[in-house]
Amino acid sequence: MENRLYFYANMSKSDAGSVLRTAMNAASEEGFTCVNFDLPEDLYLAASKQKPDFIITIGGDGTILRLVSIQLNDERALEIPILGINLGKIGFLTEILIDDFRSALVEFKNGNYSVETKSTLHCVVSDKENYTCLNDFLIFKNSFSSVTHMDASIDGNSIGIIRSDGIIISTPAGSTGYSISAGGPVVAPNLDVILVTPICSHSLTSRPIVASYDSEVVVKVLSECFLSSDGKQLMTLPEGSEVRIVKSDKKVGFIRFGERNIFKLMRERLA
Repeated sequence: MENRLYFYANMSKSDAGSVLRTAMNAASEEGFTCVNFDLPEDLYLAASKQKPDFIITIGGDGTILRLVSIQLNDERALEIPILGINLGKIGFLTEILIDDFRSALVEFKNGNYSVETKSTLHCVVSDKENYTCLNDFLIFKNSFSSVTHMDASIDGNSIGIIRSDGIIISTPAGSTGYSISAGGPVVAPNLDVILVTPICSHSLTSRPIVASYDSEVVVKVLSECFLSSDGKQLMTLPEGSEVRIVKSDKKVGFIRFGERNIFKLMRERLA
């Protein structure tokens, strides 16, 4: 059976070109057929016809999220795991550095790896638009000097009017993203929960909340806001919009070698 790898590199990174060449040469020497793609859309179009063993990203978490935003709209693509080579500063979703890539390929061929699946969230805006995210949904104020007003509830229980710069609804994977910068908790990777984190709240009683993954979070927008998903702006939310966020059945897979200590990664990458 042919071993096939698809590559996607963030060429805005200064070292991406040389790392891509090094990685593809190493993979070829290890017996893999390698194909590079400039656009994630082209990658998944090719994957629908000839499925690779896994996808290799070269960049940081943003590079992976760019791929995942397309992957989440294609059920066949969700079956293909991702291995991230980190070129960024943080890279919680990535797994290795380029120096470890060849040995990682050997481990993969020997079966010494696992596929970690991460939960996602689904949102519906005013019973019309639908979106899915891996990290988080963000409802944010529409101008620098304004303040958002939102009426939020969890499973029908009101948590009150939130006056703030915005609110983040995130997965455990997203707990180390924008949420942690806004004062949200870090979530152990074996927990399935939904995090609700106000941003720069104007009330000391508006605190981060950890809800069950089976919960329904509803945010009624009382002033115009923007809605973003995994760092990508999706739409303007007019006053009166209702955003309903629930768990999604879709999972995103990542190639892992050995156990990951998220707390050690935090010490190393957020120092």
